Amino acid sequence: MGEPPQQPPQPQPPQPQPWGGQPWGRPQPPREAPPRQWGEPPAPARPWGYRPPEQPKAPPGAPPPWYRHPVGLLLIGAAVVIVLALVVPAFTGGGDEPAPTVTTGAFGGPGPTAPTTSSRPPTEEEQFRQAIQAELGEAGEVTSVTSRGGLLTVTWEIRRAGSQGLTENNARFGVMRIMRAIQQTPFAAGTPPVRLVGQYQLSGSATPRTVVRLRFDPSTVERGDFEDRRYLEAFELADAAVIHPSFRG
Repeated sequence: MGEPPQQPPQPQPPQPQPWGGQPWGRPQPPREAPPRQWGEPPAPARPWGYRPPEQPKAPPGAPPPWYRHPVGLLLIGAAVVIVLALVVPAFTGGGDEPAPTVTTGAFGGPGPTAPTTSSRPPTEEEQFRQAIQAELGEAGEVTSVTSRGGLLTVTWEIRRAGSQGLTENNARFGVMRIMRAIQQTPFAAGTPPVRLVGQYQLSGSATPRTVVRLRFDPSTVERGDFEDRRYLEAFELADAAVIHPSFRG
């Protein structure tokens, strides 16, 4: 019979020293497992009952993962809401009816509907009132223009100024400018007599009161000089005048 194969000599482990130190020597290479003999079953990769080592836990005070942070939870919730908003209408849509389009004025969409104006052309009195107001300017505001029985009546509200004297000047300028507009207007039936009624809200009065009432005959309307440079003579140019005491200065 053949002799069994000789095993290689095993290195002897270093013996402990009496004082507890390690013997001096060269570092030994890691020992290799002996070769498996013929017919010997392979050794299991892990012995029975082996438990992997526990994973190291986070040290106390370490921040939680991002998905457990309040901001991370908020982002996850927002993503879920967006997905539901996009997916749910696709399954619960209202058929072929298109969704309404919403636009805002900030992006050029239609703004509030402007009130519709009548297509009726303005009357002669309305056109005449607009012409007088354009000539009157900032001195006052025309409130009515009427023509009855051949008498043309213009009522205007005198504009309040910084002082009583300047307010009286607005009244005189108003007379000159209204008469100038009437003088420049052609009348088919000839120049009519004119009555001017100036109103102003006096101190202690709840509503405007008539403070200037003037009457101009047709000849005065045609030949009178109503330029602004003569505004101090506005009341004297009339053929008849009734002036409130507060406007006689």
